[in-house]
This record gives sequence, C-alpha cells and structure tokens, in this order.
Amino acid sequence: MTEYEHMIKEFMPSLKASAARIMYNDKRMKQEDIAKFLGITQAAVSKYLSGRYSNTVKKFESKLNKAEVAAFVDMIVNSNAYDSQRVVCKMCARNLSFECNLMIK
Repeated sequence: MTEYEHMIKEFMPSLKASAARIMYNDKRMKQEDIAKFLGITQAAVSKYLSGRYSNTVKKFESKLNKAEVAAFVDMIVNSNAYDSQRVVCKMCARNLSFECNLMIK
C-alpha cells in the first residue's frame, strides 16, 4: 500500500473518528452537524461514535495526538479551513512519515 493509500484508508478515517467523538462528547454537536463539518454522512458519524469501524483505523487513531485533533476540531467549527488543513498535513506527515505534494506548510 502506498503512503497516499495509507492516508486515505487509515489516517483520514482515524482523524474523522476522533474528531467526531470530540464534536459529539465535548462540543455536544448533533450527528448531522458533525457530518457536515467532516464531509461525511450521518451514518458514518454514527459508525465512528459506536466504534463500528476497522481495527486498523482504531489502531491508527490511538497514535493521534488528541490535543492536535481538538485544535483541528476548533478550527473547522470556527470556519478556519486553511489552518485546519495545515494541522491535518502536519499530523499526517508525522504519523505516516512522508511528505506529499499536497502538503500545506
């Protein structure tokens, strides 16, 4: 599997699962609103909140820095798209140990 495939199949789902949990538990947001912010379906939010997703993604999620995920959540909730993307790029690069052409510095 390429690094980009790891990003798409492991990193992004783990980030979205962790962010969904923060948005639901800490921010008290509705699943429909979480889905809109994360660009996923309400069914996917429900799946993440209930823990019904792959063990590979769960394992990857356990490696994420929770403070960074919380900062990402704050940025997307406050419509700070550019800074939130920078945080995602930094987390992805650190967790996957590669630098992509899409990286925002």
